[in-house]
Amino acid sequence: MIKNLFFMFLLFWGTAQLQATNKTGNNFTKSAFTIPTNLTVSNITYTSADITWDPVPGATGYLVRWRASTSSVWTTMNIPAGTTSVNLNSLTPCTGYILEVIDTASGDVSFPLSFYTYLNYCKSMSTMLGALYLSNVTIIPSGGLPTMVSASSATNHTDFRPDLTRRIQLGLGSAGNVISVQPSWSGTPGTAYIRAWIDFNANEIFEASEMIISTIVDSTNPKSFVFNVTPFATIAQCGTAMRVMISQDMPGGPCGTFTYGEVEDYGVIFVNTNLAVNETTKSKEFTVYPNPVSDVLQISGLSEETDYEIYSVSGQKTGGGRTFANKLDVSHLTKGVYFIRFKNKETLTRLKFIKK
Repeated sequence: MIKNLFFMFLLFWGTAQLQATNKTGNNFTKSAFTIPTNLTVSNITYTSADITWDPVPGATGYLVRWRASTSSVWTTMNIPAGTTSVNLNSLTPCTGYILEVIDTASGDVSFPLSFYTYLNYCKSMSTMLGALYLSNVTIIPSGGLPTMVSASSATNHTDFRPDLTRRIQLGLGSAGNVISVQPSWSGTPGTAYIRAWIDFNANEIFEASEMIISTIVDSTNPKSFVFNVTPFATIAQCGTAMRVMISQDMPGGPCGTFTYGEVEDYGVIFVNTNLAVNETTKSKEFTVYPNPVSDVLQISGLSEETDYEIYSVSGQKTGGGRTFANKLDVSHLTKGVYFIRFKNKETLTRLKFIKK
């Protein structure tokens, strides 16, 4: 009798444990299927981006949330069931963002997706890590602009554009800029192909005409190359980019994958060094007033209508045209320091003014 009771107890206890295990397993399976996956970002501009993800079976809706990487405050948007994409707009230019998608019913959160609101370039990377890589890239600009030194370990691809310490400054129309690269091997050193491009026209394409290096290197000493910057390079809102590629085999181009090597992207800012003005040597021919100015800038010393261009202190062109009645409307400019350049016959005059 006692044995029968003990047997019944074991049978009951085992059944209960099996049911509990099945319940836990079902919950785990359900949770795994309610995590939004495969988040992708495309069509990135300075102020917008498109986000997509895979549908969650039986989802009743989603919550998309995003924030600047330097902020802890989330912006949220509710997405109805059956929709697995969203366009984000009114983003801040030149900013890194973190985004997550939440399944409303379960509360499960996707892995975070990171992206940056600036020029969106084609992807390029190696498929084998560490065998061949760039241990150092150094840019020495001409004209006294700061040197950029980037020492790094092996990766398939690294986007250094958000790193301000690796931001490259180059003068418009400058000659004699130097790029130095140091290839490294994890095994026996050999030879490798080095290519580098700068997107001079800021059109998100590394064109053949924008290639500044295409050569074969070995392991003996850093390799240095001289390159020039076209005077017609574009001063873009968030700058542009340089791509440096090292590969065991001849690369097919700036995009796509290859086996052994590495790709590194760097942010580039073009500086109009001709805008520098020494306040002690202002032109005696032209003056502008009032300075600071609110709305209308008066010009003294003009005998006829003259072409002009206005630049910000970063070298970005903010306006231009032809003078009229010795006056310029600058009400549209934001507060700050600006340079105005007049071309009167063969004379080029640059003056500085402050918009208040």
